[in-house]
Amino acid sequence: MKNIAGISAAIFLPVIFLHNVSFAADKRASKLYELYNSTSIPENYKQTLKHSIDRKERAEQFRGRAKRAAGKRALSRPSVVRAASVSAVPAAADPGFSLGEVYCFPNPAKRTNPTFHIETGLADKVELRLYNTAGDIVHEKILAGQPQLIDDGQGPQYAYEYPWNVGNVGSGVYIFSMTARRGDKTLKKTGRCAVIK
Repeated sequence: MKNIAGISAAIFLPVIFLHNVSFAADKRASKLYELYNSTSIPENYKQTLKHSIDRKERAEQFRGRAKRAAGKRALSRPSVVRAASVSAVPAAADPGFSLGEVYCFPNPAKRTNPTFHIETGLADKVELRLYNTAGDIVHEKILAGQPQLIDDGQGPQYAYEYPWNVGNVGSGVYIFSMTARRGDKTLKKTGRCAVIK
């Protein structure tokens, strides 16, 4: 009997310890767990705490997936091929004005500047605005001229790339808004970019 108790303790204690260590850095999460496990908390409050804990765990899972995806994108960083003229472009690159992929990499940008990749084909101008979570503009840039011919693993595409210097902003999630114009046509796209310093 003592052997079974010792074995079960050897199995479950490290699992419990590792589970608690993963949230030890976040004081709010550890406080939620502490309150939830307390015997003095009424059951109706425990349901609210359970909802908060579930939401926190889903956010952690989402961050983990986003981090793995950013790592894959960073490993396959786009190689730039500059074309002298449109006639020198391979047939796969479409110079038309249409919305392709719009993203920033790496995302989250950890102690580095993120680069915005904007596929619109040939545009007259591309406006890029970055907002904080309060809705205030923290940076804006107008990209004009010819886009680069970039192959990011899905064949060569006309794309604008803009490295954002995050030296004057703090850590956080920023919302970007891209508006591309060509003649009377407009393309729009929004997304998020995280910065960790």
